Amino acid sequence: MFTTRIRRNAVAATFALTVAGVGAGVIGGGMAMATPASFLDEITINNATLPGKTPDEMVAAGNATCDHLRAGVSVLDEMSAVERTYNFNQGTLFVSAATTNLCPNFAG
Repeated sequence: MFTTRIRRNAVAATFALTVAGVGAGVIGGGMAMATPASFLDEITINNATLPGKTPDEMVAAGNATCDHLRAGVSVLDEMSAVERTYNFNQGTLFVSAATTNLCPNFAG
């Protein structure tokens, strides 16, 4: 349990730094526009699709993740909430894909 928590905290810290860099790149115009299609591609490639959900439902869940983060939910809490809500263990990858492709500026 303790090892899992340390690993998850390390992943979250790396994730937060990555998101901050992505946001800066989007604002600076150095990166391609993130889209729902790129979100779906990323979660598919990383095997982080939501069980039993359609692509539209997954995009809606990704947008809900963005809304939660903008409202002040921590990244770690959102990862856990996604895993509990959808009964799967890829919350880290799902939240990462959502912030990268649906709300790269959530931290700003």
